[in-house]
Amino acid sequence: MTHDLARGRRIREAISRGKFRKVHALAAELNVSVAAVSRWQNGGHTSLESACALAHLLDVSLDWLLLGRGTMDGHRDSPISTTELQLVLALRDRPAAARFNLIGLVESIPPEHP
Repeated sequence: MTHDLARGRRIREAISRGKFRKVHALAAELNVSVAAVSRWQNGGHTSLESACALAHLLDVSLDWLLLGRGTMDGHRDSPISTTELQLVLALRDRPAAARFNLIGLVESIPPEHP
């Protein structure tokens, strides 16, 4: 990846928010040099493999980390439940008219308010 100062700022932000207080510990966990982490923080080159490992380790969105798209926690937004996944998969095999009618039915049911 090319030099990108904004990406470097996001990496610094993610590191400062994360569980790693020392760059040495982060570098050791990622099996890279401290110089590599420093280079990333300054917007320097990082491989996609290293960026993925960094995003995973710091528990931040890869899109946010690399491209600035979305939010830092965007990867955690609205996970689909098992029930929702079952409904989606079941609807895929139904005719378009049936899907349309089922969507209308579901939308007509008032949402629960705890």
